Amino acid sequence: MTSDSAAAYYRTAILAQVPRVLGLMDRERLSPTAGCCDRTFWAWKFVDFPRSRFQEALSVLGFLYATPLAESTYPKNPQILEWIELGLRFWASIQHHDGSFDEAYPFERSLAATAFTTFYVGECLRFMEADLSAPTRAVVQHAMARAGQWLVHNDETHGFLSNHLAAAAAALLHAHRVSGEDAFQCRARYFLEKITRRQSREGWYLEYGGADPGYQTHGSFYLARCWQMLGDAPLEDSLKRSMDFLAHFVHADGSLGGEYASRNTQTYYPAAFEIMASRSPAASWIAERLRPSLENASAASLRGMDSYNYFPFLNNYVFAYQACADTARAALTPQEPSASAGLCWFPEAGIARLRRERYDAYVGTAKGGTLKVFDRRQGHLVFSDCGYIGVMKGGQLFSSQYQDAHLPVDVREDRVTLERAFCEVSRPVLSPFAFLLFRSFTLTLGRIPALARWVKQLLVNVLIYRRRKVDVRLRRVIELTDREIRIYDHVAGPDGSRAESLHWEQMFTTMHMGSSRYFIQNELRPCFHTSGDLQRELPPERITSGVSLERRVHFDGEA
Repeated sequence: MTSDSAAAYYRTAILAQVPRVLGLMDRERLSPTAGCCDRTFWAWKFVDFPRSRFQEALSVLGFLYATPLAESTYPKNPQILEWIELGLRFWASIQHHDGSFDEAYPFERSLAATAFTTFYVGECLRFMEADLSAPTRAVVQHAMARAGQWLVHNDETHGFLSNHLAAAAAALLHAHRVSGEDAFQCRARYFLEKITRRQSREGWYLEYGGADPGYQTHGSFYLARCWQMLGDAPLEDSLKRSMDFLAHFVHADGSLGGEYASRNTQTYYPAAFEIMASRSPAASWIAERLRPSLENASAASLRGMDSYNYFPFLNNYVFAYQACADTARAALTPQEPSASAGLCWFPEAGIARLRRERYDAYVGTAKGGTLKVFDRRQGHLVFSDCGYIGVMKGGQLFSSQYQDAHLPVDVREDRVTLERAFCEVSRPVLSPFAFLLFRSFTLTLGRIPALARWVKQLLVNVLIYRRRKVDVRLRRVIELTDREIRIYDHVAGPDGSRAESLHWEQMFTTMHMGSSRYFIQNELRPCFHTSGDLQRELPPERITSGVSLERRVHFDGEA
């Protein structure tokens, strides 16, 4: 796919979504919720507060209003202009007095919501230029300045999420652009330096204590926009290292990432790679290699998104289109880093790619030896092994799959060996009573910012960080030759007597992550070329004394 055809693809994909975008917005000028893009709130009335991140719709609407596109009836359309103004005013109206916005619950004061929505509103203003009415422009610029002030004095406290901090930096640069306040640009550089200082030597950006290629495609976009606004050479170098790392996790079937990474995501946001294609051969290669995946759903992208990631993806297509449609762009010759067969081992990330002429094997050594095998000739996933998950007699889940890059492993070109204990798995959902208690807190004591931060930290600890060991251990040895992969497992431990069931599963996740488990095409494919102990359930009564299993993945000499 050439840049021209890529631009045409993005344009067509964006225009196809416009009825949905406009349908999500309350377009009635005299409605109490005029301009709200959270249809579940204003139309269905199933939720009790408007989620601010749905206002990110304003960026794509601003682009459509400002940009002449083939087959588009939206440029300079006065009705679109009126709806955008309603949306901008609604965004400003739901801002807290301290400048913050909510995402998941009332009085959350979310850095993510404040950063992402301010960034996309800033992009909308950039698209609209002088076409907005003076009163609306003044309201929005004032709200952006208040959001900027809040971001100057607040940080992400419940974890290190590079994509959130990158969005905060980009939002602050927009706030600086409209206000001229130097403190905003200074704070943007603070967030950028914080991200790049924690960037691994291996090239990845930190996400909840690990590397996650899917999320990194998202975070890299905001960094790329910051680079476009600042022209900062160190940031460009950081992005090039990011692209080199990510190129290793583009699979033969056009998917990316998955259960071997820290957050299990398989999402592919294309804009950073289209933007950086003129600066990084790896970015150019990723962009070219994965464009077909956007059409055929090999990677998790716009076609498979739920409402919570819908606008980040759609807006990402806008910036991918702009990069491809730029007549001054000269994309570098695509080049895949480490294209030859052999071992690419990233010990800080806890991920290994083992390449042979016939296949690629990805091992999440930090995730208990999760394994994905792709046939390089046929371009298919042929084997997936996400480890073991079981149920204790009291109903508690436990699993061998969790993120820990500090456990000892032995990684060689022909063998991977690791051992780890099982851990309890938390998969809670809200009951009506629990929701009532939670909402009562958020509407009373949760209004106090310090208590709001405390409850968010508590939620993150329960859903993501908490690990309680179970006295059952997995020892896994993966042996690799040119024609075969053998997986040897031994599961044993005294807590096996407490188990009600234990299963080996091809695909599952244990960590709470709303952006994981989107459907991609390779889930429909069973394990090909496999033999050995493929039964799903292990006899619980034998775990105490020990159960040994062997699985094999075969590759014949045929094309």
